Amino acid sequence: ESPNKHVIRSRLCNELVSLLKSIAEPIHSVLPLYPELYNSAMHVGDVENAMMCRWSYIAASLWIGATDLYSVSKHLVMCIKEAAKYQQNTVLKLAMVNLNACTYLSGRPATEISVKSYDELIEIGMKTNAAFLLGQIFMHRLAVHFWMREYTKVAELSENHSEMNPSFSQQRRILNIYRTLFEGIVYLTLARDTKQAKWKILGKKAVEWMSQLESMSAWNYENKSKLLQAEFHYLEGDLESAESAYQAAIKSARVHNFIPEEALACELYGVFCVENQMIDKGHMQLHLALEKYSLWGATNKANQLQLFIDLVEPSYSQKLK
Repeated sequence: ESPNKHVIRSRLCNELVSLLKSIAEPIHSVLPLYPELYNSAMHVGDVENAMMCRWSYIAASLWIGATDLYSVSKHLVMCIKEAAKYQQNTVLKLAMVNLNACTYLSGRPATEISVKSYDELIEIGMKTNAAFLLGQIFMHRLAVHFWMREYTKVAELSENHSEMNPSFSQQRRILNIYRTLFEGIVYLTLARDTKQAKWKILGKKAVEWMSQLESMSAWNYENKSKLLQAEFHYLEGDLESAESAYQAAIKSARVHNFIPEEALACELYGVFCVENQMIDKGHMQLHLALEKYSLWGATNKANQLQLFIDLVEPSYSQKLK
């Protein structure tokens, strides 16, 4: 037997959780496995794998909104300090990538440690040919632009990344699932706004792929699939089907405890209602989205949405008279 059999077993378990369980099984039930893997790896002296497990747990919590951004930020700070202690530079930089996104969305910078910017991290990644780090930076920058409704920047960033990393989008990791969701919404919105066929083609591909994922795990993907379907029905002018799909996406996100995605579905449904002269319904959905974004701790996002609500308020007030 290999003298490192316990280390090998620990690493295989981490890969099993990261590549299979987190994709096919309810993600919220998978998260508690990471602390167990961390403890197991530490027990056999595999500090590198232990730190990757700790980081994976925090990063997944960030993406699915398992806890608020302030709590995620605190865990990331502790992770960075521990990574520095054990000289685990890969995890240290990855946690900084996450922390930059938390800071931007929450508006609460971490003051107790020094955090490198995305530009600084990109420079490090390019010099060291760190493909995984660069992929993480890309996805977190894409996410920040998406949440702030900077859709043109999302499309440009994605196009540039795809040209340099053609195989990245084929990986069935959790980040690429969120990439499909974010890009799909962006493409379908751009298709409505610009009438360009290329955006509809790209958006339809996202709808189809997310529908396939839904068949693997309704818990993880139903709300995402319904939301993309809603945006596609809206593009096609089928307002009745769109409204039904928006409502289904909100319900699924709520039942399966995806708070950021419930906020997103409420926001997009609210925008849909406002744009189709259903001001009272839209006003209610936008305020529900605002409540959920605030619960998530995404203060900057909530402030950005409030600006849109302020534009809607006069029409809503006029309707009430």
